Amino acid sequence: MAVTPEGKLRALHRALAAHPGEPVLFADLIREVWGGQPPSGPLPALRSLVKRLRRSIPDEIVTDASGYRLKVRTPGPCQLPADLPDFVGREPELARLERLPGVTITGAPGVGKTALAVRLAHRLRERYFDGQLYVNLRGFASGPPVTAQQALSGFLRALGVPQTAIPLDLEAQTELYQQKLDGKRVLVVLDNAVEDLVEPLLPRGPGCLAIVTSRHDLPGQLRLDVLADDDAHELLTRMGVQGTPEERAELVRLCAHLPLALRIAGANVAHGHIEDYLAELRGDRLDVLEIDGDAAVRATFELSYRALSDEAKRVFRRLGLPPGADTGLGATTALAGRDPGPQLGELVNAGLVDHVGVRYQLHDLIRLFAADAADDDDRAGLLDMYAWYLRTAYNAISKVVPETSLLTRPDLDGPSLAFGERAEAAAWLEEEHANLVAQVVAAPSPYAQQLADVLRIYLHVGRFEIDKAMVFHAGLRTARAAGDLEGQCAALYGLGMSAWSRSEYGDALDQFAQALEYARTPFAMAAIRNGMGIAHLESGDTRRAEECFAEALRLRREIGDDHGAIGTLMNLGITHGTRGDLRKAAQNFQEVADLSRRLGLFNQTAITLDNLSVAYFELGELDQALATSVESVRLHADQDQQRALANALGSLARIHAERGEIAEGLAAAERCFEVARDAEHPKARVDCLIAMAVLEPAGAKQHAADAVDLGRKIGYGPGVITASILLARATGSAELIDEVLGTIEETDSLMDQSRALLVRAEITGSVHTAQEALSAAERRGQGKVASDARELLVTLGG
Repeated sequence: MAVTPEGKLRALHRALAAHPGEPVLFADLIREVWGGQPPSGPLPALRSLVKRLRRSIPDEIVTDASGYRLKVRTPGPCQLPADLPDFVGREPELARLERLPGVTITGAPGVGKTALAVRLAHRLRERYFDGQLYVNLRGFASGPPVTAQQALSGFLRALGVPQTAIPLDLEAQTELYQQKLDGKRVLVVLDNAVEDLVEPLLPRGPGCLAIVTSRHDLPGQLRLDVLADDDAHELLTRMGVQGTPEERAELVRLCAHLPLALRIAGANVAHGHIEDYLAELRGDRLDVLEIDGDAAVRATFELSYRALSDEAKRVFRRLGLPPGADTGLGATTALAGRDPGPQLGELVNAGLVDHVGVRYQLHDLIRLFAADAADDDDRAGLLDMYAWYLRTAYNAISKVVPETSLLTRPDLDGPSLAFGERAEAAAWLEEEHANLVAQVVAAPSPYAQQLADVLRIYLHVGRFEIDKAMVFHAGLRTARAAGDLEGQCAALYGLGMSAWSRSEYGDALDQFAQALEYARTPFAMAAIRNGMGIAHLESGDTRRAEECFAEALRLRREIGDDHGAIGTLMNLGITHGTRGDLRKAAQNFQEVADLSRRLGLFNQTAITLDNLSVAYFELGELDQALATSVESVRLHADQDQQRALANALGSLARIHAERGEIAEGLAAAERCFEVARDAEHPKARVDCLIAMAVLEPAGAKQHAADAVDLGRKIGYGPGVITASILLARATGSAELIDEVLGTIEETDSLMDQSRALLVRAEITGSVHTAQEALSAAERRGQGKVASDARELLVTLGG
């Protein structure tokens, strides 16, 4: 029996898939496909078959010298909402849209634009195997719309870009987004869009497709009409609606053929009583044929609302008030003031609320209807929900980031969620992230500025730069309107931290200075002075940095703030180390380590020991450096802090390298590379490459060059200087080392000066430069550099 072409394709795919990632010889593939009866030209026939297989599978088939190999494509993100199980009709529209290179669906509210877009996306998803992205831009919702930056940030995270690597600027975001889509097949659904938001989110690559829905007219649109008679009746049938043909026809007319109105009406009559429902829906209208879409939708809302129990009505009205896209049970309980479980079930059964996973959603039109019906008592419930979010966010962030501290003084007593484990708190923050941002933007005083203050450290640690700008500007705006000095201080401090994290030091110092004007407590003053010190330190002004840290430390000790004192002492130690006062730096770090141990802050202890090991390393006290570094690595591993562990392993590799312990150094470096890769922490990779340049002299040039390139790419200045010194040594470049010395003078990174001078002396054979290196090393207590400089002087006859 002859093998069909489809059978040959399956045989070829099976043979390649049996050895994924490995080349399979041409002869073996021919044998698997054709057995003992190959065609007369087996290789051309195989090439033809491979060409067909490439078009039919998402995986990549790579041609090697002796065969083919299958590279299995990792499935991309799938963000599509669930398809409606009772979707009906629209086949002509779907058939037309499936053939278009880009899809824009417009139409009146409630006509079924989103349902059609989601149905189309699910039908096409297999063609777009690199991922399906979805965002509800909320262009017509009552709450704040999603910005292009927010949407792009979510897309980039879904496409594998770490949060820390997402740019703040819209143009830079758009460029990175297009780069991530280049050469891929990705489906992008932009729901509820307005024209101004669409352009940056549209994929430009030929393999991608965008589906856009909007109430506004847009270029290239398909203007969606209401359901045809047959489709409307089919929807009622699928929903279990009974009644005579005449009754069902009248229901369709009264609902103006709109899917949204029909679904709500169908939910109310699915168990009978259609004649009573029609009588109420008809009311005293004389001509039902003249009912337009808006009136039909509102009539079904009104009738469904009237049929609810009083308690369900109250919960429904309140669900129209929150600014976010959905609510969880906890927030809904706070909003309702009691357990809303039975009422939520009633609302879902009535078709007024959608239950998606563990969240509750309202269609934009239904949300507006509910909000319009709300009274003063309902709006008081909204304030209770804001207070619940404030308290719960504080509980969660305190669990995730224990060093959380506030500049405002919110009332944290009252109903809230508590979290037993860090992972549970982190999961809640991730689930509620968009809602928390929306709360700050929409809430009145004092909730907006206090929640912004609560979110500050969480947004900072997570590097949510776009959300930081929205949150702190909203908090500042609300605090100013309310004349709240404390809230203004906290928001300005947050804006200063945001500017600092973007390396905009001038702007950061301006914001901190303004915050200081509004500060009314020693705690706030200390926090702001500490922030100013960090900005001065990273901009190269170590003297001002030391002054700020010293003042912050004085204030924190004055009020007994041991936790705050730990951070400031650490910063002071780093400043002393940068300025070359290593003994003072080591004393600061030792004090921090002792205080952290006493307070049970083991993560802080581990970080401090890493810094202390670097100080000992620079002092040339390599035995103490090694013991301290080993303890830091052990503590980090116990705390499961991967990024900090990568840093500590990089330090350990450098210490082993300096001690000449090649095997141990290479083992630490290999582990560092693995942890840094998994934790997406390129800074540690730079430190590790620096260690490798010492551990493997034959590869020093390449390792140092790679470290310089990566350090420049991520803006890691100290790493670039250290790596450049090693690169100059490996290449014998006097020009490069002179350039490095100039950079050291500009940035006040004096710890590297003696080492750079020593390399310059090695390259040029200058006794005078070697003496300069020795003098600088002795002045700063750099024992190992001083020892190397003395050896060089002996060699040079100096």
